[in-house]
Formats: sequence, C-alpha cells, structure tokens
Amino acid sequence: MKSKTLPFKGFRVTGMSDLTLWGGGNACIIMDAFHVNHLREIRENINDGQFGVQSINGAICDIHKVYQNGHGQYTEYYKTVYVGKISDNTMNTYNEQY
Repeated sequence: MKSKTLPFKGFRVTGMSDLTLWGGGNACIIMDAFHVNHLREIRENINDGQFGVQSINGAICDIHKVYQNGHGQYTEYYKTVYVGKISDNTMNTYNEQY
C-alpha cells in the first residue's frame, strides 16, 4: 500500500454568526469563509458576511483542515466550535441548515 504526505496549510472556517442589528434585534447570517493558520485566530476573523450590523455576538464555526496537493487544496472536516454568545434562534437556524 502506497501513502502520500500532504503539507498542512491551516484551517478553513465557515459557519453562522449571531448578530445584533442596527436599532436592536437579534439575527444570524452565514459568514464569509476565512482561512487561519491557528485556531486561536478564529475569534478575530468572525464576520457578518459583509452585511453590516451593530455587533457580532458570536458564531458557530465549522472548521476544516486544509492540505496542499498536486492539484490545489484538499480539505477535511475537523470540528465545529461555538465562539461567544449564540442565541437559540441562531442555534436553531444552524441546525436546520446543516
């Protein structure tokens, strides 16, 4: 059996942000995907998908490991993490979509 070693290139993060809208009210939105080299960098990269909100309260982040292969990149699901405050509405919406 042959094996290959692929170089690790970091993490690709996708998921859903929990938001406070301008003027109040809670909502959630799918984040723009982003890349980090270390998991500790996730919190500072959570985003509102370029929507524009009063604040980002937290996020549900799906993390994939990224490896370089001969044809580009290969990703592999790693884990889901919860960052900050996540409302029941965001949790329910995430569970319905994923």
